[in-house]
Amino acid sequence: MKADQLSQTAAFLAIKFYGLSRFDSFRSLFDDSVIIFYERLVKTLPAPNRYYHFWLQFRWVRKLYIWSEELLLPGDLLHVVARKWYIHRMVKKSIAEGSKQLIVLGAGFDHLAHHYSQQDIYCIECDVPYMAKRKKAFLRQFYPNSQHPLIVEAFLPKDQLVDIFENHPEVDPNKKTTIVAEGFFDYLNSNTVHSLLKGLKQHFTSTPTLISTHFDLNELFPFHQHIFKSSVKLVGEELQLQKSINEFKDLLSEIGYRLNRHYDCQTIREEITKHCNTDLPLLSGFHILQLE
Repeated sequence: MKADQLSQTAAFLAIKFYGLSRFDSFRSLFDDSVIIFYERLVKTLPAPNRYYHFWLQFRWVRKLYIWSEELLLPGDLLHVVARKWYIHRMVKKSIAEGSKQLIVLGAGFDHLAHHYSQQDIYCIECDVPYMAKRKKAFLRQFYPNSQHPLIVEAFLPKDQLVDIFENHPEVDPNKKTTIVAEGFFDYLNSNTVHSLLKGLKQHFTSTPTLISTHFDLNELFPFHQHIFKSSVKLVGEELQLQKSINEFKDLLSEIGYRLNRHYDCQTIREEITKHCNTDLPLLSGFHILQLE
């Protein structure tokens, strides 16, 4: 994506989460503050995206929206809720185990940094200039009296994230740190991912905890692969890191990250259905990893 444009993928992630959170079964998975965060956010999106805030309040519209989404790419909607739920819990556990600093790469409209800033965790968001400015404005408007995360502008691969952090002494390389890369690496090539993660590993005194999603498109049917890639291109973005899950693990291992936890789509689907009543499928090829 360009540095000066809205990330449509980030916008529609927020919209999809907002729509599903209108259902009690999904709403119950999250704190009220998280639900309110996305309600406010969708309402402030540029037109026509903000119109979803009104229309998705109606159950029949939500049903129609789910039908149309599932027709083209089955499991895409549930994967949005699943990734938010899993990553939120994983970050919470990491903080309970001693992390004092949270970095969210390509944060988009995500709630994590704001949420954990209220719990005396130093939080940093990194995003392209337009998205960073928009997030700052949103937080100033709706949370003027709250602790805000540090939001830094970075456009990879032109900018070097470690260099940016060195210009922000409040980002402490000696603190135990958790890094979240939710849907982030998919849009970067292998060399950029390798350089970025190697730089971050060397920058911090101890290896940060890395929580990352990954899509293995090889696990999708050819038609669904086409829909997935086409939908990303349609909004002006491009998938670059098209690696299998094992190739992605090997890349991380080469840099020196050790796999701690790996959740595949079947595991995630089984667990989420224990907590909420849903017959929605989960997108094949979706993985969440935690590495140290």
